[in-house]
Amino acid sequence: MGRVLVLGGGKQGGFIAFKLRDRGHEVVVWDVKREVEDSLGEGSVEFHRKNLFLLEDPEGELSPYDLVVDALPGEVGFKALEKLVELGRKVVSISFGKEDYLLLHKRAEATGAVVVPDAGIAPGLTNLLAGFAFFKMGKADSLKIWLGGIPKDPLPPFYHNLTWSVEDFLEEYTRPAKVKEYGILKNLVPLNHIRDEFGFPIKPLASFPTDGLRSLLYTLPIPNMEERTLRYREHLMAMKTLYSWGFLDESLSLDFANFSIPVKTLTGRVLEEKFSSFPPEDVVIGRVEVVGSKKFVYKIYAEYDYEKGITAMARSTGTVAVCFAEEALRGFTEKGGIYPPEIFGKRPTLVARILKSLATEGIRVTSL
Repeated sequence: MGRVLVLGGGKQGGFIAFKLRDRGHEVVVWDVKREVEDSLGEGSVEFHRKNLFLLEDPEGELSPYDLVVDALPGEVGFKALEKLVELGRKVVSISFGKEDYLLLHKRAEATGAVVVPDAGIAPGLTNLLAGFAFFKMGKADSLKIWLGGIPKDPLPPFYHNLTWSVEDFLEEYTRPAKVKEYGILKNLVPLNHIRDEFGFPIKPLASFPTDGLRSLLYTLPIPNMEERTLRYREHLMAMKTLYSWGFLDESLSLDFANFSIPVKTLTGRVLEEKFSSFPPEDVVIGRVEVVGSKKFVYKIYAEYDYEKGITAMARSTGTVAVCFAEEALRGFTEKGGIYPPEIFGKRPTLVARILKSLATEGIRVTSL
């Protein structure tokens, strides 16, 4: 058992904290928001209102912890990783920053920091499955990933509900999606490449390319790669309208007498308020397909936990993060560096252990 610090106690971080506590670990949460402290419950999980970036003695304050779980929003996640790497910490991160965390590898080697980035559902579990299939074959021609967290009963006008931070939610629609075609890296405008999808248990669905391949583009020599996020078609049409009208434009601002508000930030606040009134019940569905000398297909499925009132997205993302956290605590390596999830595909026993743990939590991964 270990002493674990969770940075960020929101929807995902809060679940991770409780799950690690339930598994016997000593857990502390740092966050700056009072509502997070209230949501964790008095005495349930130890909470401190602290900001990693404002610590007077970061090395001393982090020294009691065996592991840090980074569940911060993507906009600050990379800065947190930089600081934690510099301090030589052991880290598991689910933060969805736009920066390339592989650039921190050399520094992590030097400081002894051990980092498992993108340790959620997608990226994360999808990377692990892709690596597992690839290393079985040793070579592959294509990798396709589909993953979506969607409401069980979609309501107009947005046909969606919000199960993670609104900032990271909007990033999916605005950040250029990196894909690989015949070995050539390309950037796609996500909402310009919507297509209908078939063969999933919920219908009708559509998808759009998202920037979830990340380290896979550089760690697995597969010439054709694409990740697509699943949504209801009506939702994607609504988001495309917002995008076309400039409501998601990061360069636009509303100027007032003494201050300025980015239009995208204002859109996020409005959507967050609207989504908060929608039913939270959701499902997570996904598919990972790797084709080479053989074809490996893995299906992912999870449902809302009605007994505990936990979304499928929080449960899926959080449980995967907890699995990687426990692998890090076990000490999968003594060498510092950045260890993206796909490299663990080389270890069948570890993969089996994680999949078994996911199954006990109701996150089903089946192969075809």
